[in-house]
Amino acid sequence: MRRVETIFIVIAIAFYAWFLSHYGPRQVLGYVRMAGWGLALTISLEAIARIANTLGWRVTIEDYPSRLSFVELFGARIGGEAVDYVTPSAQLGGQFVMALEVREKLRMPVGLATVVVASLAEAVGQIVFMSIALAISLRMIPVAANLYWAIVGGFALAVALAGGFFFVQMKRPFSHLWRAVAKFDIAQINTNENEIRDSAGEADAVLLDFYARNRSRFVASCLCYAVAWSLGPLEIYILLRMLHQSPTFQTALLVESVGLLIERATFLIPGKLVSQEGGKALILGMLGYPPGIGFAVGFLRRIKEMVWVLFGLLALMIHRTVMPQRGDIKGTAPVGHDSVMKMQRGAQGEQSL
Repeated sequence: MRRVETIFIVIAIAFYAWFLSHYGPRQVLGYVRMAGWGLALTISLEAIARIANTLGWRVTIEDYPSRLSFVELFGARIGGEAVDYVTPSAQLGGQFVMALEVREKLRMPVGLATVVVASLAEAVGQIVFMSIALAISLRMIPVAANLYWAIVGGFALAVALAGGFFFVQMKRPFSHLWRAVAKFDIAQINTNENEIRDSAGEADAVLLDFYARNRSRFVASCLCYAVAWSLGPLEIYILLRMLHQSPTFQTALLVESVGLLIERATFLIPGKLVSQEGGKALILGMLGYPPGIGFAVGFLRRIKEMVWVLFGLLALMIHRTVMPQRGDIKGTAPVGHDSVMKMQRGAQGEQSL
């Protein structure tokens, strides 16, 4: 599994280097200067999307602890997203980090279960957004075009992945993860064996109970994420206008929705190294815009994302500096970040077999 990820990363970096050398750093920097205050506007717009994402997670927590503030939940959310952005963890690493960052006030089993539910809600919200966006904009691409059927196939794949994720959640995933990790000789895991095993079972129980009793909460969470995804086309539209282009909102919808499909197909590559610049250049070039404009839009988006990655890493640093390092699954022995990440690597190792 890691070998495949490494190959993807090398190919992505080579592709990115070729693209950057083709258009030239000077031209790219010129686009950045042209965007000007529009870049600051998109960074601010992203704050609204991140707040909506945090609300999507908040809705899934049925018995929300009063001492857990929304700011802390927001910090955990952007911290987890930062981890997902810079590592090829297929969003597994970020989910563990989110639960770990709030474990002082939200018990670990509940945290793990709710971040997994929220992750599925995010995928469903994305599918809802893409369905509406493609219904409005897909007519811009002729049915006979090869890309048309690639988009249809990519959308079907996104739906299948979401359905598969839900199926996995119904099969007590945390208990299976624990059994996989138990095969490895990890000192801290062995020390807290009973606590971790019980916590995994409780997380599975919370997960199953949520889907049995809280369907309205799940729908509300999906809507929060759909709102967050819907801000993407507005960002594309603003950037194109700042680059002295004349886009329609249909164009922005198509660029964003197809770009999300490309990101789904390349989720193992950290930092969206292929989908961001290359995907935007491909789509906008197909629509008659200069490919360099597409690359510039992707590059400007990367700057915005890196700013928010820095915010997320800063939130993690503040948490580890300010919060007491007690971390307890059930009120006794601590389960550290290193142990959980080893659990994640153990599960990935089993998948690769």
